[in-house]
Amino acid sequence: MAAPPPSKRARLDTGDLPTPSKAAEYPAGITEPDVGITQYLGAHVGFRGVLKQRYTDFLVNEILPSGEILHVKHVPVQAPPQSLPPKKEQSKKDDDAAEFVPDEDAEGQVKAILGEEGILALREVVKSGGTYESSKAFDDKDERGKIHQLIRIAYKGKIESKTTPEYSFKFTKFAASNSTTRRRDNRGKNQALANLDPVVAENMGSRGSFTHFTIYKENKESMDACHIIAKFLRMKPKSVTIAGTKDRRGVTVQRASIAHTPVERLVSLNKAFRDIVLSDFRYERERIKLGELHGNEFIITIRDVQPATGESDVESILNEALSSLAKTGFINYFGMQRFGTHSVPTHEIGINLLQKRYKEAAQLLLSVQPLVVPESIAARKQYARDPGNINAAMKLMPRYCTAEVSILRGLERSPQDWLGAIMQIPRNLRVMYVHAYQSFVWNTVVSERIAKFGLAVLEGDLVLDDAEQITTHEDTEDEFEEDVMDGSGFVRARPITAEEVRAGRFTIFDVVMPSPGFDVEYPARPDLRESYERIMAKDGLSPYNMRHNVKEFSLSGAYRHVLVMPGDIEWWCRRYSDPLQQMVRTDLDILRVREDTGVEPARVLDQGEISPGDKLAVVLKLRIGPSQYATMALREVMKLETSRRGDMFDVKLFGTRDGKVVEAATSATGQEAVSVFQASGVEQQAAGAA
Repeated sequence: MAAPPPSKRARLDTGDLPTPSKAAEYPAGITEPDVGITQYLGAHVGFRGVLKQRYTDFLVNEILPSGEILHVKHVPVQAPPQSLPPKKEQSKKDDDAAEFVPDEDAEGQVKAILGEEGILALREVVKSGGTYESSKAFDDKDERGKIHQLIRIAYKGKIESKTTPEYSFKFTKFAASNSTTRRRDNRGKNQALANLDPVVAENMGSRGSFTHFTIYKENKESMDACHIIAKFLRMKPKSVTIAGTKDRRGVTVQRASIAHTPVERLVSLNKAFRDIVLSDFRYERERIKLGELHGNEFIITIRDVQPATGESDVESILNEALSSLAKTGFINYFGMQRFGTHSVPTHEIGINLLQKRYKEAAQLLLSVQPLVVPESIAARKQYARDPGNINAAMKLMPRYCTAEVSILRGLERSPQDWLGAIMQIPRNLRVMYVHAYQSFVWNTVVSERIAKFGLAVLEGDLVLDDAEQITTHEDTEDEFEEDVMDGSGFVRARPITAEEVRAGRFTIFDVVMPSPGFDVEYPARPDLRESYERIMAKDGLSPYNMRHNVKEFSLSGAYRHVLVMPGDIEWWCRRYSDPLQQMVRTDLDILRVREDTGVEPARVLDQGEISPGDKLAVVLKLRIGPSQYATMALREVMKLETSRRGDMFDVKLFGTRDGKVVEAATSATGQEAVSVFQASGVEQQAAGAA
């Protein structure tokens, strides 16, 4: 593979302080070969382009276990609150005897729908209880939602309405409370129900232990979104569970669940959020668990597409490259984001944890490095100068540097308890380090196998044995732990026999390789086993001894398919001139157009909706499974380095000066380009940092 391009990131001033040896190994950050990514499948020519120039260039919609692509179906609208007259203190006897007065306007609308007989029956339900079921069926969902809403308003939350399987209505009285305080609480709850969006009310179902809902988010980490939701509800972050994490820089749609939280409370949160929308609520009996998804659909816009060499027919190059992806798939590497962006990659921390070198691991995380969050440099320098003064470093370390702050807090309590300090790091982050080492070994072994044997199926290769179901040993206590099982952690694997090879029973797409662990089968071929042994021996570890005295660092291993064949691949080429031109519609964009015009718009804008120009963009749609990386599919297509310092992420920044769009220097990325704008009086419009 060609050498990666030189880094364009300015080196940070670390003064005269030494950097740790591991940071010195990767002064410009890690590249693909550093984490075992070296091979390609297709023989096509690659191309250059800009990824994630805008966050709308990366759309991700979760694929539910049913196979349905998850979309935002309805954004709830909260009705204006209905004012309730002040309720004077009175005895229970007086309260029961008080004459109930329904809302006249709302009851009049109910009468037009259910008739005089229906009104009399509903008033009797309020007065005496019992049940009333309408004789008429209502097939239209929107009409049923309107009726639910009217009943709540007309009878001030005293009647509960449910839709029967035959689409008629069943009305019952809300149970009264013997407690004055509870009566007041119910009044508030019933008021909230009366204000609930009728479409939400129609679809939420009977109350259950868990509320499922859809999270639409823009340019935000999945865990950050969950933390924000939990914070507004005054609950612990782990109360919100999701099936899988999604990219930060993008527009993503995924399902989530939360325990013991009424729909009305979740709907009300939308007023407080800026880049998050909650929708499509439903009560269920079980929570959503990690890995309960079928995969993700990606719609990716690549801008400013240019040939990698001297060829001029770039559209032909595009079509050949994408046709190759549709035919041959891509290597199922763990992507670069799994290994971090600092000078010390996450798997190097993992090595120290697996070796029980906790002091070294903690000091690497706190060390002065050429590439770290700039706001953390002062704290790192302070710690390097005076490691005994933990408080001084704590004051300087940004709170969002979670691992570093956690270690400093641990050391402040017990200065020599390095394991204790490591254990202060949130669990999902702690296990990420050791899982990153598993990913490094897997990538490296798979690269060696493909380089040596190509795509041939070999005797001794492993395939999943679907006949033998097992329970994974992975501890999933933390709902934010990444899914490393690739959907195959619940089955055993077995070696392919010589007879099966001769019969052509399996293809390379059936072959799996294990990440190292104590409960996996390694390939039967001695040369493949030797790859695991040799790679891990360099780090003082053995693939056959992955148990650890710290439970979460004791790794059982998992199986992962060597190759991936994406599903439903489509692509569209678009010519454009405006560098900020949006090429696709998000779920919210589609909803707005549908509501305004009654027409269902296309996801990808037609060429006629875009001002043509000399620039070329391609919009790619594909579906892949959980724990598979879209960036690895793009790497196979474009044949470009996918590290944060590689060509694929060398994006530009645009702004305005005197009403005209201007571009930062092409060599500038990230904060450098922002500085260019600030120095020249340009108002920044679009950031391209991936």
